[in-house]
This record gives sequence, structure tokens and C-alpha cells, in this order.
Amino acid sequence: MRSRLKWGDFVIIGTVLLLAAALTAALAAGTQGERLYAEIWQDNQLVERVALTDDTDRTIDLDGHNVIVLSGKSARMESADCRDQVCVRTGTLTRAGQVAVCLPNRVVLKIVGETGEIDAIVS
Repeated sequence: MRSRLKWGDFVIIGTVLLLAAALTAALAAGTQGERLYAEIWQDNQLVERVALTDDTDRTIDLDGHNVIVLSGKSARMESADCRDQVCVRTGTLTRAGQVAVCLPNRVVLKIVGETGEIDAIVS
């Protein structure tokens, strides 16, 4: 038996594609105006907070244990002296909320955003 697409099938496919495009546009528009910062934490203490701009180009060495590279609006763990290398394999962080953690050295690299808008107020 041969199945054929009917008119209603095209309507459903078109609706799904339109919804996917709208969701993609909404997510992209929501992060465009956001200022990004890279926060580097070691032993539960903030070591440094760096604003990520198009001109950012820094390398931060944490006592030879971890090397963090900040390039443009992205950050990554370049190297670590731990055995598992999970933090290095995490890759490049580019969006707010992304985190790379080196548990043996107690180092956390995270990207945080600042939108200036209030999400919610709880009293």
C-alpha cells in the first residue's frame, strides 16, 4: 500500500514548523541584550568576575592547577591537572547558566547574565 499526504497533513506540518520558528526567535531575542559575566570560584570564594564583551581576551592561571581562557563572549577551561578532565571536556561556555566544574581542585567557572529585569518577587 502506498500512503499519500493529504491536505490536513500539510496544515499540521506547517503549524509545527511555524511554532518551532517562533520559539527559536523568542529564545534568540531573549538573550541578545543580556550582559554576560564569567565568574571564577575557588574554594567557595569568588576569585574574579569578568565582563564578557567582544573584546575580551584573557587567560587566568589558578596556581598552575587550572587555566581558564576568556575569549570574546565565551569562556572555557583550557587545562587542569586533575585526572578525569571533566571540566576541560565540558567545552566552551557561551550562555548564561552554563557551568564547568573541576571537583578535585574545587574550581567553578560559570557564565552569569545581567538583564536588569526582575523575574519574580517573593515575600
